[in-house]
Amino acid sequence: MSKLKLLDYDKVLKALSKIGYVPSHRKGSHIVLYLQNKQAYFKLYGVRDPEHMIVVPAHKPLARGMLRVIIKNADLSVEEFYKLLE
Repeated sequence: MSKLKLLDYDKVLKALSKIGYVPSHRKGSHIVLYLQNKQAYFKLYGVRDPEHMIVVPAHKPLARGMLRVIIKNADLSVEEFYKLLE
């Protein structure tokens, strides 16, 4: 496993929006994202099984464990996720 960098939630939201996740609502300090555009996701990564809904805590920075869970829910590798941050 590669060591994850600490990231703020806004950078994670921006990266996930590139593959079709959009914010649905916010409850307290948690932002709920839904995969609205599966075609954008499939175009980049082929047919996989990403979670339909991902909850991102609005924390600066996100804990490494939470970031790993978010990446796993999006069915991405750490390397694929970091490419989205560029």
